[in-house]
Amino acid sequence: MKHTLLLAGILSAALIVSQCKSGLVTMSNGCYNLISSGEAHNKSGNYTAALEEFNQVLKKCDAYDAKEKAFAGKASALNGLKQYSDALDAANQGLRIDKTSIDNLLEKAIAELGLGMPGEAKTDLGAITDLTSKNQHVAQRATIYAKLAEVNTRLHNYDQALHNIEQAISLDNGNLNFYIQWGDINAEAGNFSAAIDNYNEAIAKGKNDAEAWKAKTAAMVKMYQKKYNTDNAGILAKKMNASEKSTLCTTIQTSQEKGVKDMAIDLMQVAACK
Repeated sequence: MKHTLLLAGILSAALIVSQCKSGLVTMSNGCYNLISSGEAHNKSGNYTAALEEFNQVLKKCDAYDAKEKAFAGKASALNGLKQYSDALDAANQGLRIDKTSIDNLLEKAIAELGLGMPGEAKTDLGAITDLTSKNQHVAQRATIYAKLAEVNTRLHNYDQALHNIEQAISLDNGNLNFYIQWGDINAEAGNFSAAIDNYNEAIAKGKNDAEAWKAKTAAMVKMYQKKYNTDNAGILAKKMNASEKSTLCTTIQTSQEKGVKDMAIDLMQVAACK
């Protein structure tokens, strides 16, 4: 009986210490739902709404994991709003809770890029790379590699960005957004033919939507602009051969059928597709 009471006392004391030190370890359903809503707002670009959600989480939720995720979400929203100093502060607060938080390290690196601190961003990316290699959850590792690719693209480290996205695809080749990102990196690097191949692969695998077709069409236009050294639609139309015009016009038509609305693409259609 004495041993039982002693054990109960030790456990109670440990629980009190844990709660006093960092709050509850696991978030409530309400906090989880707020975080999920904020993440959805960030994903759709509704950064102001996301910021409001994550501020509510930080105000209402005491759990260790809720606060860590809320600071990362808040930093992401602030980065989206280009409020980089505030984003850096939020990410650092998240890292004070958990120095191995990959989400906060990523947002910290993005904020540092926005503030013109590429050296610091590279250091954080190196830390993320080390942590990623130790993550055994395949889908999570793939997503982290894709985020690394995004940051390296912003740093204009295209070779590393391509390596990152190829790692992501090798881990989770069913995520078709990775193929679009692959194409976007190649397009950003000026590898337009490769980008078109990436978009075609995404389309063939099932992402036959406006996003993929718009990206493909834009890459094709840029490819011809680069080839003929002009971004004037009228001049470009005169320089392109019949086969190139046919390919481009067919692509433009399909993209419009998929719902693409883009002024530059429409202008190219008027100039080249008569």
